[in-house]
Amino acid sequence: KGKIVEIGKDIERSNCVDCGIFLCSPKIFSYVEEAVKEGREELAAGIARAAKNRDAQVFDIAKIESYASKMRKEITPWWIDIDTEQDLGRAEKIIIENASKNPSDALACYIHKPVEKRLVSWMASFDITPNQVTILVNVLAYGVAALFFLGYLLPASILTFVVGIADGLDGKLARVKLRTSRLGSLEHSFDLLFEFSWFIALSWYLFRSTDSSAPLILCVFIILFIAFYRHVYDQFRRAMDKSLDDSGGFERKFRRIAGRRNLYNIPILVGILLVPFYSLDTLIYSLVFILLHSGTTAVVYSLRAMKHMRAVDRKTA
Repeated sequence: KGKIVEIGKDIERSNCVDCGIFLCSPKIFSYVEEAVKEGREELAAGIARAAKNRDAQVFDIAKIESYASKMRKEITPWWIDIDTEQDLGRAEKIIIENASKNPSDALACYIHKPVEKRLVSWMASFDITPNQVTILVNVLAYGVAALFFLGYLLPASILTFVVGIADGLDGKLARVKLRTSRLGSLEHSFDLLFEFSWFIALSWYLFRSTDSSAPLILCVFIILFIAFYRHVYDQFRRAMDKSLDDSGGFERKFRRIAGRRNLYNIPILVGILLVPFYSLDTLIYSLVFILLHSGTTAVVYSLRAMKHMRAVDRKTA
């Protein structure tokens, strides 16, 4: 059991696949020499000789841990034999799909993901680095903050959705090109910074335009709630080695509507579109909605995190 009996492409019945990857000891050289003497110079011929001596084992890839907490999904090991252009196309699709995180919110899942996959597929053929994409996204994001601050609300709001899509490209591109780095992990911190800059810029513009301190007060509490639940989310993953979004059936459903930058952009756009019909005060209601949304997310995340962590503590006590 677990031994290679026969190897080759002419086997009629088989229960394993030779993917061309072998972990060999120095003993393989003696088997290869025997195969060469017989006129067979492929590595597989050496493995076949080892198999005849019952000296070659299979490796069950099902033993590999398939859950990736940072990706929020199971990534099953796969292999494909590329002989045609169609095989190459299939391989590219599989690589890009596996490089995509399981989206959290509904907008990222149903709109951003298919767009990002197409863009990454196109970008991967160019000499573009993930860090260059990160820099461009941040430049664009702070341009959005400047537009909010100066009162160009509609262009700023539209660009927030562009940033939402562009922000998902650097990580996917890094995984597709095998160029992930520790430096790249700081991207999430810079994401949070420009997200807060949008709220601050918009609130400050509303404060100047309406002479009301309400936007600034709302902004402070929105930032507090977002910072809190983001910290809870990160601490849970560090402690449990699992994403909170993927820790149970309720969490998998709630993540589609949980507070996220992508979803906060929607009430801001709606408020901006209603300003010509009412007044700038409409945007204050947008901030109130975001405050309630972020506050609810903070409460749900903290309660669910405590529930799951307490359950594990009881099991290990």
